[in-house]
Amino acid sequence: MIRFCWVLVFYLISTTGISQVKDSSSHDKSGSYLKFSPTLNCGIHVNLQDIYIDFGAGAFERTTRLGAQLNFAFRPYYKKVQLYQEPNIIRQWKEKKYCLSLDIYKRLLEFDLAKINASFLLGTKTGYLFGDYRGTRLRPKAGFTFNPLIGISFDLNGISLDLAYLHFSDRLASVADGRLMLSFNVLLN
Repeated sequence: MIRFCWVLVFYLISTTGISQVKDSSSHDKSGSYLKFSPTLNCGIHVNLQDIYIDFGAGAFERTTRLGAQLNFAFRPYYKKVQLYQEPNIIRQWKEKKYCLSLDIYKRLLEFDLAKINASFLLGTKTGYLFGDYRGTRLRPKAGFTFNPLIGISFDLNGISLDLAYLHFSDRLASVADGRLMLSFNVLLN
């Protein structure tokens, strides 16, 4: 399955030169074809055992369809976790996690789906994951995280609805890393 996903990713990347349309009317006097638009983002990452809510802001370049956002994701509640310290010692804490990330994504192969403009979405959420436990000074192990995502994006007249699979490793053995990401991106101009 993983091998198939990588083949699909490399196939999509190799065909983007054919599918992207250059708009010659967007060419200005300076010779630059790049058109950056500011964006606002809100969304959720969810699986059957956990949920994160994220907010962010960034920029989207319309001709290359490449975007970057600074996001802040958090778990809106304290989750009960168990830590195995020794063979006979298990500690149980209530944990809250946060993730400050730089999200970079590319929309590929534009197509129509039920009269809605859609495209494939490929990207990554790279950032710093940290948190705290309720009732103690101990903290969960913090550090940098790299979370790839792949999915589909629907353009709804200036609002982009992204539905993607996100491999989000929050360093918990009891929670699966695979998540469904639902995100709304609003272009501000």
